[in-house]
Amino acid sequence: GRLGDVINRGGNKVFPDHVEEALRSVPGVIDAGVVGVPDERLGEVPVAFVVTDRAVADAELDAGCRAHLVAYKVPVAFHRIDELPRSEIGKLLRRELAARA
Repeated sequence: GRLGDVINRGGNKVFPDHVEEALRSVPGVIDAGVVGVPDERLGEVPVAFVVTDRAVADAELDAGCRAHLVAYKVPVAFHRIDELPRSEIGKLLRRELAARA
């Protein structure tokens, strides 16, 4: 469940839902998914996948996150995707996103 989705970035806990909410507040972002990917130094780091309705620069996404989140919760990379993978009931399939990261 939700606890298994928590990203441990150097001992700091990052809840993907909080990051996704910050990303959705950026103009042009329709949907977002965040997963943890392995990092040699920190253990895991957050990476974001975003669905947009216009061109949104990484700098805009980064600034939007920094306006709402502490620095360690900001994704290290932003990937554009046409549609987020979801189950039949609409739940985000984070494993599929992690495999793409």
